Amino acid sequence: MNDHRDSGSDARGMSEPRSAGPTFRALLIGIDFYSKNSLENSATYVSLRGCVSDVDRIKKKLEARITLPHDIRTLLASNVGGARPGGSESDLPTYKNMKAELDGLCARTQPGDHVFIHYSGHGGRVRTKCSRVKPGGFDETLVPMDIGEGSPYLRDLDLAYYLDKLTKEKQATVTVVLDSCHSGDATRGVNVAPRCATGARQGTDPTLDTTERPTDGVAPDDELCDAWMRLVATGNGRRDAVATTWLPEARDYVLLAACRDVETAIEERLEGDRPAGVLTTAFLEALDEIGKEQTWKVLYERVLASVHSKYPSQTPQLLGQGERQILGAELREVVSTARVNEIDEQNRKVKLSVGMVTGTPTGAKFGIYPPGTVDFTQPNLRVAVAIVDRMLAVESWASLEKGADIHSVKLGAPALLEDLGSIALRRAVNLFHRDDLPPEIDQDQALGAVREEIERRGRGFLEVTSTGTSDYQVALNKDGRYEIWDPSGNPIQRVGTVAAFAPKAAETVVDRLIHLLRWQAILKVADPVSGLKDKIHIELLAPPPGWSESEPAEGGTVINPEGGAYVIEPDAWVFVHVVNGSESPVNVAVIDLGEDWGIRALEPAPPEGHRTPTRRYTTVDARGEKRFALQFFLPQGRASSRDVIKVFATLRDTDFWWLLHTSIDAPVTRSLETRDTAAEDALFRLREALDADENTLRDARPRSAPGEEWTARQIHVITQRR
Repeated sequence: MNDHRDSGSDARGMSEPRSAGPTFRALLIGIDFYSKNSLENSATYVSLRGCVSDVDRIKKKLEARITLPHDIRTLLASNVGGARPGGSESDLPTYKNMKAELDGLCARTQPGDHVFIHYSGHGGRVRTKCSRVKPGGFDETLVPMDIGEGSPYLRDLDLAYYLDKLTKEKQATVTVVLDSCHSGDATRGVNVAPRCATGARQGTDPTLDTTERPTDGVAPDDELCDAWMRLVATGNGRRDAVATTWLPEARDYVLLAACRDVETAIEERLEGDRPAGVLTTAFLEALDEIGKEQTWKVLYERVLASVHSKYPSQTPQLLGQGERQILGAELREVVSTARVNEIDEQNRKVKLSVGMVTGTPTGAKFGIYPPGTVDFTQPNLRVAVAIVDRMLAVESWASLEKGADIHSVKLGAPALLEDLGSIALRRAVNLFHRDDLPPEIDQDQALGAVREEIERRGRGFLEVTSTGTSDYQVALNKDGRYEIWDPSGNPIQRVGTVAAFAPKAAETVVDRLIHLLRWQAILKVADPVSGLKDKIHIELLAPPPGWSESEPAEGGTVINPEGGAYVIEPDAWVFVHVVNGSESPVNVAVIDLGEDWGIRALEPAPPEGHRTPTRRYTTVDARGEKRFALQFFLPQGRASSRDVIKVFATLRDTDFWWLLHTSIDAPVTRSLETRDTAAEDALFRLREALDADENTLRDARPRSAPGEEWTARQIHVITQRR
């Protein structure tokens, strides 16, 4: 159904009178149902299950957060088990309707408006019809629901044409989110699906459609080519780190794409058996976690960490104005609260006025404040924190965190949602039995050995599952060696294989699973609650000409990210520039999460030959700044490598070296570093959980409590030669 929230005309393509101020306009497309279709290579676009859900969640978020007058329209095709979706034909995401809605969006948009386009559905590829700008290349496509009925694709050239009109003619601020892919093939996971064509004949590209189809465009081909070139002209001319060809890298808009061209965008089943796109879920979680004035660059860091912590083979991409404020419009502060309806003093529980009907998940975290509180910007006013552990239809029971006084909680008290997410400490492992291996490979024995080792050595961090979407998969390859896969069935890179019937093989596999869990848990560490989150600013600088490592790190010019990552030449030096905008000194440490699954200290730097620095942190004065010089190297035989540089800042006397970890193929150790146990902060609670002899928690929430504020930022660096 199409929704419109402003005073203009309902007719598609008809402009409307200029309102008093800018309007936020959104077009949201979700396609679960695809009419019967077959490509020339025998591949097909199968119907999906999470795209309409994506749009429903995005729409609710926009309506709750956008402060401007808004005009939100949707095109939806639900998967109802084979039958064509019901409802008005004009509300279905056919090619004709997608074109009409985009035409109407351009007609209604006025100078100064903010435009948001979200697409969840299949992506594809066809030979380009604009060879003068893409010689011998391809056009990436959005796949309409009626592709099997002879419709054209909506090409990237078409999308670029609309973006050119919106940004140049209409002077609008434009954002595009594409939760779809144009690469990959069938997944090997449980309850996961790729958003691209699957089932192609052996030896053919599954996503390249060479079927004869209409090539109609939204405008004459020459106009499409010219629009593409105008967008190219606003870019920086370099695409070293941009690994998606959906659109040119331009400064006129923001594009958040689900994955690189060579990867697959995944949809999975969330808690409660609800399908959803991995990118959309990470995007919505990031919106909940960060402040209203944050940039797309900051949001992208959260999205990438969230996706990579479970799907290392899916790398979201960010193009365009990364420094622009999220959504291009001021966001409303989330100040709506739940209410304490009942108090169970004996069991230290409270019943809150949120439940399944409000979409509140188990594990959601609420801060409870005194009755009558209207200013929730001061976390020291809260009297307790409660975590939902039992959902009812319209209410939920939540347990108070350790140390909270149940007697300080009053009936009717406001409860503010502080944390929808968490860091998973218990991860599900699917033991995948393949049907394409020689019969002499005894999969039952090999996988059974891993099951036994998980039960014996998993320490409560791992559990075997055969239903739902797993976190890891273990399978054998054709050489009889164990492989560790992500949930979609892609082998996790640089983890290595293990001969299945070698001594302690299953034990090694379990150790590596726990190693991955630890690395990915630390990757997700972030603090959306701390007052420091908007006061610590991080950027990379190129050293001044002629600078040498023997000199202090001073001056430098800002390096701009490309595709959400910073591209650095091998052996080059850069400065990490930390600006402390708070009124208090902060203690800073910098670590490197490497592609070999190791975690190393960068600042303060450890002495030569040692892993652990002699100092626990470097202090940055109140309203002060510091630069740390780092050098990046390219592993031998590699064309490129990727590192995540994580910067921690805290107000307290603490250390971060318990985070350090050897590479995944190094001998296994536990409790790697000693620590001053007096410095117990929120991060220490995560360390206690990760190093526990027996894990009893499903997840951890290393969030700041009043008086122990800290924050974490991360920078993605690609080292490669230009």
